[in-house]
Amino acid sequence: MKKIILPSFVIALTLWMWQFVSFAAANLHSGGQQYTEHQDTITAFINSLNLADGEYLIPQVDPKKPDMKMEDWNQYYGKPWMFLKYYNNREDVMGMNMIRGFSSNWIAGFIIIYLLNMMGSMSRIKSILTTLGMGLVVFIYVPYTNHIWFPDFDTVMTMLDCLVPFALIGVWNGLFWNKE
Repeated sequence: MKKIILPSFVIALTLWMWQFVSFAAANLHSGGQQYTEHQDTITAFINSLNLADGEYLIPQVDPKKPDMKMEDWNQYYGKPWMFLKYYNNREDVMGMNMIRGFSSNWIAGFIIIYLLNMMGSMSRIKSILTTLGMGLVVFIYVPYTNHIWFPDFDTVMTMLDCLVPFALIGVWNGLFWNKE
């Protein structure tokens, strides 16, 4: 158990602390969370629409249109577009979100240390390269694939979020848990 519990906890702590540094302490994602002085006007207008909580791609063709064609989409090319994530009520649930975030990181830690243990003894370099590979898979599969279709303004920072903590995990693994 000591070979799984302690390392998975350290992995969870590494991931969790990096997320804190990335989003709060260093504010690396400011490009994806920009401020506009028009926020009160925009918020008032959107609130007046009585939208349901959700994520909206604007503009798009009405999905209820019976015989939608590619030409229906052509009217929107070359024009402004956006994703709108709308929440009717901002709540302060930071404590619970932090617990859920750490818990999900700990589950990821169990999976990562299990996979690393299955691979057997490895050098520090192989350990770092292996965990960097894991981080790269995490980045390519969801954030980068989404970026291809719907460009983000903080993709490089998201890539760092996937690579830096995973490199640290490789260092911990190579130094303490799974060494040749």
